Amino acid sequence: MSRKKKISNLADIAFKMIRYNLKIIFANRFIWFLIGAIAFYTGLTLIYVFTEDVSRVEDLYGIFVFCGILLVFYPTVFGIQNDQDAKTIEILFGIPNYRYKVWLVRIGLIYVITFAILLGFSSLSSFLVIPMPVFAVTYHVLFPVFFLGIMSFMVSTFVKNGNGTAVLMIIFGLIFLILQDTLEKSKWNVFLNPFSTPDDISETAWSNIVQDNRIILFTSIIIFLLAGLYNLQRREKFI
Repeated sequence: MSRKKKISNLADIAFKMIRYNLKIIFANRFIWFLIGAIAFYTGLTLIYVFTEDVSRVEDLYGIFVFCGILLVFYPTVFGIQNDQDAKTIEILFGIPNYRYKVWLVRIGLIYVITFAILLGFSSLSSFLVIPMPVFAVTYHVLFPVFFLGIMSFMVSTFVKNGNGTAVLMIIFGLIFLILQDTLEKSKWNVFLNPFSTPDDISETAWSNIVQDNRIILFTSIIIFLLAGLYNLQRREKFI
């Protein structure tokens, strides 16, 4: 087989895998979470535009984080169950290491879509509400969103049920929110707002705290992803 033919075959396989996973991601109830994110963002943006109640980027950070969580919630929480319901989980386990490739592609697509939508939100807010560093804001928003999304994926590989995973993730989310005030200035705060510099902390010290926080979240994301993929080795638990 010629090199050109091999490249063509690989491109065809990649295209089919992406198309298949896009169908999985956008299937069932995802559209409602997408509509919810758009409606939530649009509603608050209109309020801010007409009331001019927002003057700082930090005021918008939480909105973007919540919208991002809505976008990744359904595909990461219900992905395993959707594969089981559609009987595609048996196909994934039938081909060695294929499930890893499928789920890595799926997770990648989820976050590419989420990044694109959040980038659109921040760009629109920069135009309508307050000028902001669009890419920097989106970059920081992705850390807590990715953290909770990959954590949802890992939990789903243990629970194997979408509703059960959703309940656990809501509980975890509430715990993180409850601890937010206590850990407001701590590097361990999952929802740390890098644009909200405390008055009693220097900019240099705050920058170090934010950097440590991002390292902690990124490390956790890698650990959660590896744990989830490792748990997918246990065929008998899913079929």
